[in-house]
Amino acid sequence: METVSPSADRIGAALRALRRTSPPEAGDEASLAIKCLQAVIAELAADGVSLEDLQPLADLEKLVGGSRAVAPKPAQAHRERRRGSAPSAILLARAAAAIDLLVKAGQDESEAAQTLMRRLLAAGVPPPAQGGDSRGWRRLLEWRNTLLHGGGSEDARYEYRTFARELESIPPAERVERVLQGRFWDRRQKPR
Repeated sequence: METVSPSADRIGAALRALRRTSPPEAGDEASLAIKCLQAVIAELAADGVSLEDLQPLADLEKLVGGSRAVAPKPAQAHRERRRGSAPSAILLARAAAAIDLLVKAGQDESEAAQTLMRRLLAAGVPPPAQGGDSRGWRRLLEWRNTLLHGGGSEDARYEYRTFARELESIPPAERVERVLQGRFWDRRQKPR
């Protein structure tokens, strides 16, 4: 039996999930293909493939999607206005607190950072721009370590402390599941 690499396994799982949850609409077979291409791009970016190396896939997505693109509905345009924008220090502080939660739950730092970076990429949030590593999860981990050692803005440190307290208020048996299933980066939603 052949062994599949973890990244290939994740990409395969994402593609299977898309096929099950997003069947192509009648007359629009390209929509599923575009969603699958976006999933592959997101997983490769989370694994550290540089944006420059991913550019041909992004160009292909635009070519295929551009001919079939429909003007976004006003609600979609508003909801997607920050998609692809650089993450704020507040958002990164919340991600840092979530990484701490995953580490306390038994994951190592790199695994926790990869998990969070995949969630952020799936939401359209790119990795932090600062950092010496090409891997987005590694830059997220460096940003967290800087914050934990007193770096970053006062607002980010305050948000980190506040969000960590919010996470502590969730019953211990449910914390990890709620953070991974919820939208922790959305400050308008309180953990329940």
